[in-house]
Parts: sequence; C-alpha cells; structure tokens
Amino acid sequence: MMKYGAEPQEHRFTLSLLEKETRGQWLDIFLGIHPEAGQALPEELQDPSVLVICNQVGDIIQIVLLDEGCDCEYQFTGMEKDQIERFVQPLLA
Repeated sequence: MMKYGAEPQEHRFTLSLLEKETRGQWLDIFLGIHPEAGQALPEELQDPSVLVICNQVGDIIQIVLLDEGCDCEYQFTGMEKDQIERFVQPLLA
C-alpha cells in the first residue's frame, strides 16, 4: 500500500468477505483486510477495507482501498491487487 505519489511498499495481509451487493449493472464486493502475523498496515489507516467493483460478467473493474468506509489517499500495489483478484475470482464463479 502506498499514498498516491509515494514509493510503493508491500504489505502482507489476509482477506475476508464482508458483503456482496448488486448495484444496477455492478457487483460490489466488500472485503476485510487483516495484517498477517508480525506485519502492520500503514499507521494512518484506522479501519481499512477493500471495495472490489465488478461487472455482471465477473470482470473486475476497480479495486479501491477504503478507510472507515470511505475512499482514502492510499492505493494498492500491483502485487497486492493480484492477491485481491485471486481471492475474489472464486466469489465470482
């Protein structure tokens, strides 16, 4: 995770499904994000979570890092997005 414009820093975490919700043509998947043992997420994040926006075909359109349920100034690195995509794919089947 990294602040927009900052150097990327990889964080190790696990994910959990919180909610799946259909919104018109979109499928919103909300995930809990939990640091792995011995790891920490950025201190500035109070209550991080993930919003994955998919279309009805099952394509991932956007992955958003939320803090306290709102968009924040952090984004995921490419490797972190890959981990999230691997977690979400079985949920789309």
